[in-house]
Amino acid sequence: MNVKSLLIGGLLPTVLLGLGTVLMKLSIREGSSVPNYLVQVGGTVLCVGLLATVLGGGWVSSPRAHMFAVLMGLAWATAIGSMAYAISTLGVPGSIIAPLTNANALVALAASALVFREWDTLNGPRALAGTLFIVLGAVVVATAKD
Repeated sequence: MNVKSLLIGGLLPTVLLGLGTVLMKLSIREGSSVPNYLVQVGGTVLCVGLLATVLGGGWVSSPRAHMFAVLMGLAWATAIGSMAYAISTLGVPGSIIAPLTNANALVALAASALVFREWDTLNGPRALAGTLFIVLGAVVVATAKD
């Protein structure tokens, strides 16, 4: 994997998703309800998608691709809505929500290994060590707030 791939596919999403949690709490703190927040975020995603379609070569899809995209949107919106509800209604600090939800990498690892048969390409001991570090890191960071 080259540096460009790591920056665009790894560092940029990491920074933006991390800032997203902070921006979520700021929006809620300024009075946005969870449903309103989801509509505003969803509208922004729609606009970015439309712009990417125009600038990036047009609309290419299939019925199955559309179905998986809709399911991803449903999963993402439900996750973001759950996070927003936990922050706004349950009073969970963003500093606790973020490390817990970022353990999603473990779900992606397991699901990718099963769905795409990537078990053969995984180094088992490293995957296990990484899993341990992610879980321990999430626990440590989530319990760091007094």
